[in-house]
Amino acid sequence: MRLFLLFCVIAAGRAEQSAADKLIEAGHWKRARNIVETRLGEAPRDALASFLLSQIRGAFGDRAAPLALAEKAVALDGHTAKYHRQVAEVLGVTAQHAGPFQVFLLGRRFRKELDSALALDPRDVQALRDLMEFYLVAPGITGGDPCKAVEIAGQIVGIDVVEGLLARARIAEFRKENAARESLLRQAAEAQPPRYKARIALARFYLESGQSNPPAAEVQAKIAMTLEPDRVDAYTLLAAIFADRGEWSDLESTLATSQREVPDDATPHYRAAERLLAAGRDPVRAERYLRVYLSQEPEGNQPSASEAHCKLGLALAAQGREAAARGEFQESLRLDPESKAALELKRLRNTRPAVESTSGGHL
Repeated sequence: MRLFLLFCVIAAGRAEQSAADKLIEAGHWKRARNIVETRLGEAPRDALASFLLSQIRGAFGDRAAPLALAEKAVALDGHTAKYHRQVAEVLGVTAQHAGPFQVFLLGRRFRKELDSALALDPRDVQALRDLMEFYLVAPGITGGDPCKAVEIAGQIVGIDVVEGLLARARIAEFRKENAARESLLRQAAEAQPPRYKARIALARFYLESGQSNPPAAEVQAKIAMTLEPDRVDAYTLLAAIFADRGEWSDLESTLATSQREVPDDATPHYRAAERLLAAGRDPVRAERYLRVYLSQEPEGNQPSASEAHCKLGLALAAQGREAAARGEFQESLRLDPESKAALELKRLRNTRPAVESTSGGHL
């Protein structure tokens, strides 16, 4: 009987973590965190939970915990490919903040962990994508080789056609071959069964400055929204499009739908405010959107609270409310000493003090 109960507990833990995996894939990092932290509290030596929490901590900007958690997963179970892959990915992020010599050492270990992952599972698409990216961007002296990147993309096509097309589109992007990139992204988006990820990738392509085509981006984002209405990316893209056009009714409708379908992620509000500020229009509306964003913890892999306070400072400064703007810039710096708010505070100090304005704009 005790053995049966043990099997039930293990099965329940795996089911919870499978749910966490799906949440992570959909960008619901906060929801996944609740599941995984609970699991680790119950079973501290659970390799899968350690692996998942490594990803989650990284998504929330933690630079220390992800590596230790990924290494713990490998130490507990060195025969699972994705645990080695996670170590490699954390090392890749660490290298972005390292000096030249440390980058060289991290690069060697990165390759070792990826090689271990692929030896255990040659069909691990994410590990192959990581290896392809390494070959694409790493200097030749550390093993970079764009020709090998093409070979890896071919391997991915043989495992997952859509992922392979997206991989080839990434190579076309690296080569600045925009026509080829668009063609590959369209093939991925039109493949069956449809993939949310592919539609979003094509929509983002159409919003890039070099090939700006907002109507085409809108079409793709709306298709993605119908595929998975509980994911935030489509709403974020649509919010940016409508903010750029000043189509307030469509923008408010999109934000309301997003809040209903994804209530714990206000990223569309942030992106709409960001576009308004970049265009120098309607800072009062931008302020309102940013306050919505700051009303809850930002989602993983989305703009931090520090970034939002900095943007809010810009919205307030644009209204002539310099004292309030200064407070937001200072809060941004408190949360992140490397925040760009330091430059904004310097600009305020270099301008003549202004009378605090209480006037607003049109919503």
